[in-house]
Amino acid sequence: MKKLKLIFFELCVSPHKMPFINELSRMSIIESVVFVAPCIDIDERTSMGWSSDSFMKDTDVRFVIAPSDDDVKALLSSADVDTYCSFCGINAFKIVAKWFKLSLSVNVHRVIITEPPCLNKFPLWMHAMRFALTDWKYVKYIDKIYVMGQDFVRYYKFWSSRWQVIPFMYCTQWNERSIPVPSDSRLKVLFVGALSKRKNVDLLLNASVGLCDISLGIVGDGEQREPLVRLSEENGLDTTFYGSLPMSKVTDIMQRYDVLVLPSHHDGWGAVVNEAMTLGLYVLCSDHCGAKMLIADDDIGRVFSSDSKSELSDMLRELSSKKEEVRNFAKHRVEWSRENISGKAVAEYFISHLL
Repeated sequence: MKKLKLIFFELCVSPHKMPFINELSRMSIIESVVFVAPCIDIDERTSMGWSSDSFMKDTDVRFVIAPSDDDVKALLSSADVDTYCSFCGINAFKIVAKWFKLSLSVNVHRVIITEPPCLNKFPLWMHAMRFALTDWKYVKYIDKIYVMGQDFVRYYKFWSSRWQVIPFMYCTQWNERSIPVPSDSRLKVLFVGALSKRKNVDLLLNASVGLCDISLGIVGDGEQREPLVRLSEENGLDTTFYGSLPMSKVTDIMQRYDVLVLPSHHDGWGAVVNEAMTLGLYVLCSDHCGAKMLIADDDIGRVFSSDSKSELSDMLRELSSKKEEVRNFAKHRVEWSRENISGKAVAEYFISHLL
């Protein structure tokens, strides 16, 4: 069997994809990996403390940043039947859509890696109508679609029996735990993300009212910060608001907490769940997050309804009553993460479904 050539067409150098893409470049079955994007970082992620430069070092991936149309055509002209071109959506991003259409004249395999439709603003029937009008005509050119999470596998299968639909996941850079698990008298509960209505952080604060044995940490910033600070103060909650921090500092803070809560009304994935698990935190994840797919058993985490304050409150109360057990299983969660959601594990999963 000939070695495979992989070309990834993305919007930026994503810290949630590069860990597995870099691992792909090291696999013996792979001849080459090329990464094409219009920029390294986008402003939204930079403002959240992300920096993707580090993912472009110590790797065998060839990066093509801000290419001209002629550059992309030249790259595609060297492709053949052993080349797999992966795109972050069909028409989701204008520049990537253009590159996708340029590939249609070349005899390659095409793969789509996508988040599911966001139902936070528009109902599914509107997404389906848009897909029928703009995307469906391209289905015949696509071999595989990797969709974040499991909830929308059936939705994408509905559109065609030609393409294979595979539940997929984001992954994050592996960070070894460097400090001991907490030993505080209270269960330490953390949220990391934008302080927006979509992230539903007020559910976490409201669910914590009356729970005397927990303390909260909130990492991030946004338009909901002031209302959240008032809500915490009015209810006498023990809450630390850290603001927006570089990811390197977030990693240090995470290790000082026992539980991560992601209460979002919608998250196509929620990579903070990966980051927390790799550091051994217990995870409480909303049922509207793709990352709930990672909750394999109750020793790793649990899933709650994003509309239920009482359900989340009951889970926090239960965890606070057995915080020593939660802490003792931190090592188990790290090892599970190494085997299932590390860059190497996700790369192996990606290839196993590609062939």
